[in-house]
Amino acid sequence: MSADSSDSKPATDQIDAICLRLFDSWCDTRNVISLTFLLRCWPLISVDAASIRQLCTTLGALQELHGSVLDKEQEGLLLELKQCIDDLQVYGPKDRALVRHSRDRAWATSKLVRLCRIEP
Repeated sequence: MSADSSDSKPATDQIDAICLRLFDSWCDTRNVISLTFLLRCWPLISVDAASIRQLCTTLGALQELHGSVLDKEQEGLLLELKQCIDDLQVYGPKDRALVRHSRDRAWATSKLVRLCRIEP
């Protein structure tokens, strides 16, 4: 199944439902960091493969860079979301390499920012 097929409607509805649950949870707990990441890519304006890949990449960066702000239920929802996106097969070999590069770059930038902070 691909993100462009008509069979993807239930999967994209499930992705949207998971994002809504994350949004509600993060609003309730006032988790601004997580909300900032989510609102960069959701609600989905388009359900094309690029938008879904961006959602996965952005929320993956949230887990990698700020995983400590997530509780177990939220981590479970993010895992379920990633599985739904993987089931849509929106990633080709070239896309996977770009995602890895993007995450590596985000991780390095995060480390650099932490190293450069001067504590009073």
